[in-house]
Amino acid sequence: MFRQNSEVGLELTMLESRNPAISIVLPTYNGATYIRESIDSCLNQSFQDLELIVVIDGSTDDSEAILNSYSDPRLRVFRQENQGLPKTLNAGFAQARGRFLTWTSDDNVYLPDAMGVMWQYLQDHPQAAMVCTDCLLIDGRGKTFSYNNATWACFLYRAEAAALAGPYRPEFCLVEDVDFFLRLRHYAGAIDRIPRPYYKYRDHQASLSSTQSAKRQFASLCLHYDLVTRGIEQLVLEELFWDRLSKSALYRDFQSMDAIVQFAQQHDIPFAQKLAARSNFWKTSVGWLCNRLAIAARSQCTKLQNNALFLTRMAQQRRSS
Repeated sequence: MFRQNSEVGLELTMLESRNPAISIVLPTYNGATYIRESIDSCLNQSFQDLELIVVIDGSTDDSEAILNSYSDPRLRVFRQENQGLPKTLNAGFAQARGRFLTWTSDDNVYLPDAMGVMWQYLQDHPQAAMVCTDCLLIDGRGKTFSYNNATWACFLYRAEAAALAGPYRPEFCLVEDVDFFLRLRHYAGAIDRIPRPYYKYRDHQASLSSTQSAKRQFASLCLHYDLVTRGIEQLVLEELFWDRLSKSALYRDFQSMDAIVQFAQQHDIPFAQKLAARSNFWKTSVGWLCNRLAIAARSQCTKLQNNALFLTRMAQQRRSS
């Protein structure tokens, strides 16, 4: 199906004459700082039968100049006025020709065998609509500091599964990926996991996940409520409301806290009055501190678990080498 990098020139010429197996979409908005590293990680995959579709979403930085420095025929670049991530993803996938699809951010990095491992897994497991892998957490300088085995950050899904799930929904911006994956699992089939890391997820101050954490809480609440009431997802709504209210309070995002309470009241949620009372308490200095300590305790447990996983993987890697 593909050759290794020693024959890249001949291989790329052959691939130009037919549709690729995998389409990777890379949306970018002012991501010049890390985009070259991200692009290189896509094009330097051991699995060469792929195309990389970069959609420049109204960037005003040097991203386009960086992209113009590439001559790889598998790289396809599209430009548009700024429309936000969900519409940019839909625009990219509208151009995709692959039978298997994925997307990545302009600050994250694939390990060299990511595409090949996930493609092979889907060949061997036809019942799976999508497969994902664990990932390493890196900082702004690229230093690995932890491990994550819970996110859907590195993934590959079948094009027919995407058709069943439908497009990324702009009304759920900030949580469009979770929305899409949950719909894909409901309509198309299982999401399997490979318990090994093939992706570096960058956690830095300018990342979308860092700058939009507070706003994401209300968007996440609306999304999961929509999916639960439509029978697409199963979870305890009361736990959902308390969790999102607590996290909004942590960021002192009073606007989101009020929106969550109002949402509960408008939808006749039976515990809406309790939410309102707790919201008022968490807005006080004492209430904020109590909430902060409870979240910190849970976060520390998760951090310890992830660090233990990271150390275990590093030890396994040293033994195998």
